[in-house]
Amino acid sequence: MNRLGPASPRCSTHVPKLGFLCSAHKTTPKRFFVDLYWKKQIRIYSDKQGQPLDSYHRALNLQGRITHEVENRIFDPSKYMRSEIQGFWISNLLDRFEEAKLKTIAPSYHSNYRRMIRAAKDHFGATDVRELRKLDLINYKEKIETDLKGKTVKNYLDLLRVFLNWCRSDLEIIEGVPPFPEVDVQEPSFKWLSQDDQIKLFVHVQEADKPIMACMILCGVRPGEARALRCKDVDLRNSTITISSTWSKDQLRERRKGRGAKKLVIPIHPEIRDYVSTRVHGNLPEAFLFANPITGGPYSVQRLRKVWAKVKAAAGITGLRLYEATRHSFASQLVNAGVPINAVSDLMGHRSLKMTQRYAHGDLSLKATTLEKMTLKKIINIGETSPRLALENSGQ
Repeated sequence: MNRLGPASPRCSTHVPKLGFLCSAHKTTPKRFFVDLYWKKQIRIYSDKQGQPLDSYHRALNLQGRITHEVENRIFDPSKYMRSEIQGFWISNLLDRFEEAKLKTIAPSYHSNYRRMIRAAKDHFGATDVRELRKLDLINYKEKIETDLKGKTVKNYLDLLRVFLNWCRSDLEIIEGVPPFPEVDVQEPSFKWLSQDDQIKLFVHVQEADKPIMACMILCGVRPGEARALRCKDVDLRNSTITISSTWSKDQLRERRKGRGAKKLVIPIHPEIRDYVSTRVHGNLPEAFLFANPITGGPYSVQRLRKVWAKVKAAAGITGLRLYEATRHSFASQLVNAGVPINAVSDLMGHRSLKMTQRYAHGDLSLKATTLEKMTLKKIINIGETSPRLALENSGQ
């Protein structure tokens, strides 16, 4: 049983369907509570949204709802106690989620994660995560679509999905995740270069920077992973390089980019083998394979950006990212040359063929054969400058 009462009973008299009246003071109470016994005496002063029971009819409606929940054995007092409710507010849970999640993702993603979390906090605020429904997700999608589009909207919803799965699996405070609305995302468009165009650009790379640029072009290695390669990652006997770490901004992470990404073993391309062999034999295992010619340490992201900016300026081009000129072009060239998609996926270290197909418009012997299709030695007529690599004595 539960009953309704004024927050300050004193001399109030309950008049059913009308409310509480104080005949002595000619006043009506402004706050109410629902009084019930649930393993212990409980007084509820607000509804599930934390709204105080500031009218008789609001309190009466809440009493009826609680009675229904008790009769159907779905009553949970924590959904009505303000101190308990705050622990289920999406804004508060997102704070906990952010603290836990930022420890597991690359620093380069932190600012975007914080931005997406802040948007969800601003929208959902004190909404109880246990009360979240599909309609709430649709409303959120419509809200962020006023300023964002396509893939960005999907990223915001994906983060919210990860958060709700965290609430379900890690905190065990919800039983399931509501269905998410679909987002119409067009396939990303990107630029990529032919080998001829890569050679034309490569001519403008300074000799000291050619080794790392050649590695990215010929092997499809990400810039952050190329910067992170160390001499210990090279196996000259088997002519392989193991990619197991990457830079994220200025932090070296002992793992490849991507969730669940494993170590990737690739063959040493013949056109960079002489440089790699010389570098490995002349340095300690922890030395970086590609040394910054200015500092002698690893390439910083700023240094690599300056190198690429100078190349583009010398070639008179704009709007082309280093990633597009190297990794994107690597995959696109191989697929267009007729290399099987699964072989390209293997070389790229992708977790699924779908990722490779997006980039593209086994064993090591297969990889080595495949890499022969990549070259920077094709002779082209650019003044008197030869595009042939001279890596043996550069970048040390």
